[in-house]
Amino acid sequence: MQESMEIYPRTAAERAMKLQEVLLRATAGKIKWWEAAELIGISERQMRRWRKRLEEQGPKG
Repeated sequence: MQESMEIYPRTAAERAMKLQEVLLRATAGKIKWWEAAELIGISERQMRRWRKRLEEQGPKG
């Protein structure tokens, strides 16, 4: 696929992969949820919301 035809910019794809990796590590208990928030660059309060939604709706939520 040509670069001009990419669906998402490379930086967006890299951020999505980092986000997924951090959430998987937090879910597995390898890091604390507040550490995940710091790594992603969001507040602890926002991470609590994301965690609740993840637990209620799964990865697609």
